[in-house]
Amino acid sequence: MPSAQIVDVVSFMPERIVDNTELISSSEDELEKNPFFKGVKQRRFASPEYQSSDLGTYALKKLLERTETKPEELDLILYSCIFNDFFCPGIGSAIQHQVGANRATVLNIDTGCSSYLSMLNTARAFIKSGLYKTIAVVTVTNYISRLPELQNSKRYSVLGDGASATLLVDGKSSFVASYERSYGEHYGLLVGQPDLVDGRFLNYWESGSGQITINFSQEMLDTLRSNALRLVPEAVSKCLYQAGLSSDDISLLITHQPNVLFIKEWRERIGIGEPRVHDTIECYGNLFQSSIPVTLADAIEKNKVQSGDLLALGAFSNGGDFVSSTVIRWG
Repeated sequence: MPSAQIVDVVSFMPERIVDNTELISSSEDELEKNPFFKGVKQRRFASPEYQSSDLGTYALKKLLERTETKPEELDLILYSCIFNDFFCPGIGSAIQHQVGANRATVLNIDTGCSSYLSMLNTARAFIKSGLYKTIAVVTVTNYISRLPELQNSKRYSVLGDGASATLLVDGKSSFVASYERSYGEHYGLLVGQPDLVDGRFLNYWESGSGQITINFSQEMLDTLRSNALRLVPEAVSKCLYQAGLSSDDISLLITHQPNVLFIKEWRERIGIGEPRVHDTIECYGNLFQSSIPVTLADAIEKNKVQSGDLLALGAFSNGGDFVSSTVIRWG
């Protein structure tokens, strides 16, 4: 029976580095002092130098070159992007064309910050079914540099831009266990929507709607924190249990990277700390669905991942309406 093997993971990060001193910050309010918005010293800005399709294309080209894979060998490109270049369509077909993957089809998967793990699971299922043999998984985050109004507030200083690409083929299985679950009761807790204009709220499809933003409140942050700190360790623990493993068996833990508070607490609750962890939060910030693959690529580049290592990955989405964890064996 076919099995899915992860061959390599790479990142493509925009060259523009923006440190905290370069951000124009509004007068700090009580919410902006919340640890949810802390922990980043610098981040990368993509726009206007890069479209989202450019980021995805460069990441995928880098992956194909490093793995010596011909573009026409790709059967499928799975992608997830925040923000696409247009309201519609998405960037998948642009990436497919620009890398010369003329045999590949494209599929967009969006489960928020968990999208990378969802795409790994989807690629695994496609390969196991025999439908596709060679699949690229691409994430693109091109958000904060496109919204100048958000750059004026310390609430958004944790955000960054970047992209990743992962190659999976029919081979020795990399997947040990996976766990995903949706919590629909948390839908709507954290939403991106237009801000008020002259005291009026207009939906994003209405003419004259305001700047896209997230309207935080202390109550919302408290609930979000409670959800996140519970759900990610719970998902990782269930994934380990499914695999017949304990936290002591894991060589490296990589979680989503929203802020230092969550990362530290997740590690303590899962029971995995230094040196068996890796993060990029200080230099790249919160990259949404790109956080885990960019951090994994960084760990690979720094020789923190060796053949045979067991890696535990975990993420939650939005206000806690989705959670995902995967355990893989590298190499």
